Amino acid sequence: MGLSRREITDSVLNTTRQNRTQIGDLVNEFVNLSINEINDPGWAMSKGSYSHLWSFLRRKTTFTTASTTEDYVLPRDLDKVSILRQTSSPIKLIQIPDDRFFQLVPNPTATGNPRYYRLWEQEGVSTRLTVADTIDVLSSSASDAGDTTLTVSVSGYDSNGIWRVDTYALNGTTAVAGTTTFAAREIYVSKQKDTTGSVTVRENSGATTLVVLGPQERAPKFKVITLYPEPSSAITMYLEYFTRIPILDKDSQAPAFDERWHYVVRLGALAKVFQYLKEESNFLSAQGIYSAAVRSMVEADRYEPDLIEHMKARPNQEPQIHLKRSEDAIA
Repeated sequence: MGLSRREITDSVLNTTRQNRTQIGDLVNEFVNLSINEINDPGWAMSKGSYSHLWSFLRRKTTFTTASTTEDYVLPRDLDKVSILRQTSSPIKLIQIPDDRFFQLVPNPTATGNPRYYRLWEQEGVSTRLTVADTIDVLSSSASDAGDTTLTVSVSGYDSNGIWRVDTYALNGTTAVAGTTTFAAREIYVSKQKDTTGSVTVRENSGATTLVVLGPQERAPKFKVITLYPEPSSAITMYLEYFTRIPILDKDSQAPAFDERWHYVVRLGALAKVFQYLKEESNFLSAQGIYSAAVRSMVEADRYEPDLIEHMKARPNQEPQIHLKRSEDAIA
């Protein structure tokens, strides 16, 4: 049976005999902390085991390169790259570390069909500034106005290479103009607290949207991939990647995986409440059950009955049957 955040929290409060008014918000935080732990379950595995990548978090997309453009901002929900290949040749691109990069790519500005890539940057916006400009911020809801604590910060370098931070007090759907001219470099955006609407961050002169923050989003991050050689033409790139398990912002939300494993989130939150209450024996017991449940979840996700990983080579001929003749059988 599936469980919503409200049901998980109520169950934990009932088990620990606590009051929602007193620690209900804390239990909600424990629920999301447990989801983050499940997302990266290496802590629950035996010593030396690698962290598991959940099959239900696998996604795919495509993007098209532009001539002489080497850097591309990846989807905002990307956590780890699974495979990247181009469909023109086609060929699977190889991710390489720095030492191999300088060995295999002596000329980083060479152009052609990409064969290698590096993940070595992180952006705070999905679309970069193309020229130095000031930045405007606005909300999609008129309710996001008149609150001095409802602020958005934009950070980056100015044209002199000095790190600057502009802070904006939201004025609803009316754009608030910034005072800093940011260089066409990396920019990071963060929001002080939840908003009613989505917050749009855009360049001032061309009104190009740089990033949109959801009502519960704080500081989006986008990984940047660099292709080598630089694409010499428009090439379709096929990308498979792993995302992360979303946290639960509302009581009506449920964990974004199979309902049969929702109880694992409850166990994680329960263990954390026992730890918070300094009930050591109950914490150790609940934590042990929680860890075992995470391992079971991993084992179930790894088992794919229809997947044939290795096949034996087909024999060249049918096996011969050798019969031992008996003298008694000779006519």
